[in-house]
Amino acid sequence: MGCLPGNVVMMMESAPFQDPIYLNINGTYLAIRRETAQQIIVKRHG
Repeated sequence: MGCLPGNVVMMMESAPFQDPIYLNINGTYLAIRRETAQQIIVKRHG
């Protein structure tokens, strides 16, 4: 499983101590550490 260019990424929520964060990536829910999430380059849509 991965996050590829062009995927829609939405942050759903953050754990009480900020790690992990819960993402929705093209309809798939994923919990990842913040240090891993920092590697995702986001282009704001809207």
